[in-house]
Amino acid sequence: MTLQSICARVASACVAVSFATSTSADVRVGSTTVLGPFIGHHAPLHPDNAQARIEFYGTDLGWTYVHKGQLQFLFGDTWKNERGEPINKLHDDVFGAIDLREWPDGTRISAARVPTVKLATEGRSSSLAALDAGAPSEGLKTPVGGFSDGEHEFAIFITGKPQACRADADCSSGRECETSVGYFGEKPGTEAGLTLACEEGSTGCVADTLFDKSNQAIKNTGMCADRTSSVWTDSPSGRTSATTMEHIVALRDANNPSKYRKLTNWHTTKFINVATRTVDDFDPTRARQDYRNTTSQPSTKQRVLLWGRPEFIGVNAKNQTLAMYFAYADIPRAPDFQWKPHFFAGTNADGTPRFSNSERDAQAVDLDSTQAGVQVREVHDTVQHMSAVWLEPLRQWVMFYGGGINDVPQPPIFPDCGLLEVFARTECKHVDQGNGAIRVRTAKDPWGPWSPPQDVFVAGDAKKRPLEAQYAAGGVLHHPECTGEKCQSRSPSLPKGDYGWLYGANIIEPWTIADANGVDVIWNASTWNPYRVILMRTRLEKIN
Repeated sequence: MTLQSICARVASACVAVSFATSTSADVRVGSTTVLGPFIGHHAPLHPDNAQARIEFYGTDLGWTYVHKGQLQFLFGDTWKNERGEPINKLHDDVFGAIDLREWPDGTRISAARVPTVKLATEGRSSSLAALDAGAPSEGLKTPVGGFSDGEHEFAIFITGKPQACRADADCSSGRECETSVGYFGEKPGTEAGLTLACEEGSTGCVADTLFDKSNQAIKNTGMCADRTSSVWTDSPSGRTSATTMEHIVALRDANNPSKYRKLTNWHTTKFINVATRTVDDFDPTRARQDYRNTTSQPSTKQRVLLWGRPEFIGVNAKNQTLAMYFAYADIPRAPDFQWKPHFFAGTNADGTPRFSNSERDAQAVDLDSTQAGVQVREVHDTVQHMSAVWLEPLRQWVMFYGGGINDVPQPPIFPDCGLLEVFARTECKHVDQGNGAIRVRTAKDPWGPWSPPQDVFVAGDAKKRPLEAQYAAGGVLHHPECTGEKCQSRSPSLPKGDYGWLYGANIIEPWTIADANGVDVIWNASTWNPYRVILMRTRLEKIN
């Protein structure tokens, strides 16, 4: 039994011990082991799914939270076959669970014993059940997090939809209307399809974003943006990068878990790739916090903590850098289920945090504990998704994030940098992807200061020769120039010149294994090509 599971059973004792023995313990990354494929391409199916012969080839993400003894998983865009066909044209995200009575902790998990997720199906059919947030959630629209208050389940979905405007007054939270920003794809306000903000005058960019009743474009209209965001610069690309994005905050139907009731459309700039985590008792006015999450029943003291970035990928070379922001919200309560985030707005002289109800007031958290209050922006361009948990044995917040992205040209839509253009647009050639690693930071409080990043698992540079790290034989990523039995095969629906990359790191908190010297963290990550989710184990050692 781990220290974490003991704390869950004897809560009052653990609070006394942890507060009494609180020390500053830094963390050093030890070895990382690939336990094996977890979900998707060549991963074993749960016996019930295998018996039902489900239509399933691959998926990504896999955000986790615990609800009523079940480890819940929310997955992203899901393919039903090798041709890459989505399981549903309007809703292609799926979900599943693992019973924590069968896998209560990580001690029995190994490369020879990888748990299988039971994916939900439509009744007893071979069709997977798709998540429905009350709006179309086809390609690139996915859940970005889920959480539970012990009785209700919630999720946040990214829609990719910007907020169109005529003037500043049309924008929420005091944002500005950037009339020089247009769109590519579907019209703003259209729920289906993708709508990407673009620089007016660039190829394929539609200049005016609002339309009258006769469907005629209204001149000099644009997109809402936040000029206080770390990605905003006074340039066409900077204005485009700082546009808002709509998220859906939703309540899960207790009787039909594939259905959600939309609670609100949350327009945000600084929390586009939001990470969520619930705590039992958070009071921002208190000098000391108990960051554990062991409650099995709703409580008025519960909060959901939120970390966000203004983009998945930044361009430091163009001063479009990725700060990290923090907020908290009360767990939405029946019957009105209000969503009202409070945004970290700096610290007081005594070190306690300040919060504002306006996202425009949100200040970046400190991302360099060696230069507190100075370095607030991410030093790496590729952040991708984030996962943050409180690990009581370390008395630290632990955050995994990072990865890479494919920049192979895909004409005619993305002729310069392929998928990277979706995120970096015309500045894509200036993105430094480095070694494509998943990284870790730690902090004693969710607003920091956060430790400098350390590499947890390195993908490598896909352009280096000879092939290195996970692109070489025996690695987890496909590369078209890797040949031999130990090379990863390509997902057949992806282009032949395509290569894989890491993203979607997610720490599975209940499976943390603790000892006197540190913890072993079990986590999952997506690999794109082959299209699947893998399971990992990483050693984090205390430094006294």
